[in-house]
Amino acid sequence: MIPMLGEEEAQAAADAVRSGWVAQGPRVKQFEQEFAATVGAGHGVAVSSCTTGLHLSLVLLDLRPGDEVIVPSLSFIATANAVRYVGATPIFADVDLATGNLTVETIDAVRTPRTRAIIAVHQGGVPFDTVALRKAAADWDVALVEDAACAAGSTAHGQPAGTGAAVAAWSFHPRKVLTTGEGGMVTVDDASVATRLRRLREHGMNVSAADRHASSQPVLEAYLETAYNYRMTDIQAAVGLVQLGRLAGLVTQRRELAANYQSLLSGIDGLVPVRDPAHGQTNYQSFWVLINPGYRTSRDDVLAELAKRGVSARRGIMAAHLEPAYADVTPGPLPVTERITRDSLILPLHHKVTEGDQKYIVDVLRELA
Repeated sequence: MIPMLGEEEAQAAADAVRSGWVAQGPRVKQFEQEFAATVGAGHGVAVSSCTTGLHLSLVLLDLRPGDEVIVPSLSFIATANAVRYVGATPIFADVDLATGNLTVETIDAVRTPRTRAIIAVHQGGVPFDTVALRKAAADWDVALVEDAACAAGSTAHGQPAGTGAAVAAWSFHPRKVLTTGEGGMVTVDDASVATRLRRLREHGMNVSAADRHASSQPVLEAYLETAYNYRMTDIQAAVGLVQLGRLAGLVTQRRELAANYQSLLSGIDGLVPVRDPAHGQTNYQSFWVLINPGYRTSRDDVLAELAKRGVSARRGIMAAHLEPAYADVTPGPLPVTERITRDSLILPLHHKVTEGDQKYIVDVLRELA
């Protein structure tokens, strides 16, 4: 992945610096409003990362030790880590082979009376079935937190992936389609929840620094609860506003490149590229290929050969339960998760990839077959 950053982003960041207001301020507020409108949410709350956004989303639920939160192991480790931050227990569920996402069935297989919440991930930008999972969570009386780290520009059931989410956390890391360098956002529809999230990200203060400085009279703030320092800067937000204007075009380009990969790969037995699910469209934040039995070369040998030929590919999505940080956890069977993390790789897909690059990459894969 190479982030699409240009002169407009550099100018916007410079303008923020020259303004004298570089901490959380007016540009953050504008970015929150415009991002929320783009993803179909009522309110946006900018934070320092998607990880801190997930943490705050779980803080809202007042979880306690012994409470369980169902998560996919097939996700960046931050998804499971956020559960531990609040003292709850992550319970790993398996995923669908085609999408890499949780389903109602895989969640129900590990649900217990101690289940208080679910974190469902739009994995690699592939949207999970929002209608099915939201309905199931409501029927079970369990909170659903949506990890939309990769999902800016993806759609589910004809709407942006965040539309209708009780709470969703987004990432603007450089690997994402829309980047602010580091940074994230939490989107919600409930105004009172948004108000509390803004307190939680800023030490529990009942009035923001920007509002204090805007007042013509001294403001004596109060600290209403123990909270955190999870703010975004106006410099980051300035870059984000420019990026937001690029989002639709970037997603269109990525989908065209993905379609070309799919066409080129169609004649190679044993390789299955990621595709849109029936219920939505992916932004192809990551373009992964699953290696089926019968393909002549192992995933790790494919990666080594691609690297030797100058192609920067990566292993597929990690499985948290296989990492040393979770060695103390003994999950139930996760055959699909382990298959995907063992037998998949991510191919280069960004604005500088050409059709010639794609043909070269696929020619190597065809040769290894």
